[in-house]
Formats: sequence, C-alpha cells, structure tokens
Amino acid sequence: MKGQEKFTEGKTKILYKTDQEEQLLMEFLDTLPFESSKKVSVKEKGKINSDLTAYLFEYLHSYNVPTHYLKKVDAKNILVKKLNMIPIQMIIWNIATGVLSKKLGISEGTSLETPVIEFYLKDAKLKNPMINDYHAYALGLCDRNDMSAIIRIGTKINAVLRSFFQRKNLSLVQFTLEFGKSGNQVMLGDEITPDTILLWMLQEDGKFDKKTFTLTAENAKQVYSRLHETLLK
Repeated sequence: MKGQEKFTEGKTKILYKTDQEEQLLMEFLDTLPFESSKKVSVKEKGKINSDLTAYLFEYLHSYNVPTHYLKKVDAKNILVKKLNMIPIQMIIWNIATGVLSKKLGISEGTSLETPVIEFYLKDAKLKNPMINDYHAYALGLCDRNDMSAIIRIGTKINAVLRSFFQRKNLSLVQFTLEFGKSGNQVMLGDEITPDTILLWMLQEDGKFDKKTFTLTAENAKQVYSRLHETLLK
C-alpha cells in the first residue's frame, strides 16, 4: 500500500492519505526526535520504531486497549485509523526522574507509591505548557467523558506495559501518550518507541542501570537496536 499524499508531517513520522478515507499510512523516519537546527538521522531507526510500535500495539490489543493501529504494511510503515487527535500529551511517571524530580524535590530514582499523571497542551508555539483537566475543558480540547476515557485507558496501558517490561527485567520509568477520537470512541494514537518512553534496566544488585536505554544523540543507534533486540528477538 502506498500513501497518496501527505496528511501531516512531524519530526519523526509522516502520515499519508490512502484510498480509504478513514485510514492513514504512518511512515517512521530515521530522524531523531531532538530539537536541532538540522535533522540528525540514524540508519534503520524508522524500521525499528515501526517494528516496536506494531509489536506493542498488538500486545495492547490483546488486553482490549483501543488504539488506532490496524496492521504493519512494510519495513517502515503501519496502517492506522484516522483519528481526530486531542492536542494533549499525557505523561505518566512510575519512578521520579528529570522534570518531576526537580519540580517536586523528589530524589531521582524514587519509586512512586502511585503513578503520577500530568497533561501538557501540544502546542510548540506555547512550548507545550502543563495544563489540568479544567484547562482542557475551558479551551474546548475535550469534554469530561473524553478526559475520563483518557485517564482510564492511559492508566490501563501503564499497568499492562509495566508488567510486560518487568518480565524483560526493565522498569517503565516514564512515558508519553497521545489520544484521538474515531467517532465517539477515544483511543490511543501516535507511537510507543524509545522516542516516547524511558526505560531503566534492573541490575542483579537491585540497582537501576539508568544509561542503557536513556536516549541521547550520542547513543541513539545503540538504544534503538538494543531495545529492538531485547523485545523482539
């Protein structure tokens, strides 16, 4: 299946229209997700992220999690349902790190008694400010039923994936989800890849290896390849 024309383009993916009005072709690019004056690419990154997203979305389907994923088409492309995307990013922390640690004064690496959920307006011009549910309602981003569905689905995804990664000796530290609507149904959109998740490996001494799967421009090739090998081979 070949996409006919671009529907939308981001830093790491392109969505194409297809001959089916309610379906899009999602192409994963080799470019890295970091802000930069020029695009930096890693060979095979697009194929790896396509493989990982297909695998993890199919896994979520086995737990009846609604997603936009339909099928894998070829090395870099997957077929997805066309969603009316809700311009909110949901970030879930299971372990304190980064921004959350600094903001709340929690030592990095602290396991949280309950997951912390935050919402951010997806608007690059405004630098993606943090919002709450009342902001979302006031701005007309979603209604209360949509927000309830986002929280319910996101919480379930977190539980399912935490358990999945634990069996791989990995801790799901923090990740970002995006949602959209097909008709009246809220479902998971976008991707699940090293671009959107942070994983730490649990060592034999019980301490975290924080570096192996933490994505940087310098170690990107190793992170993508190693996670692909760990999960799919």
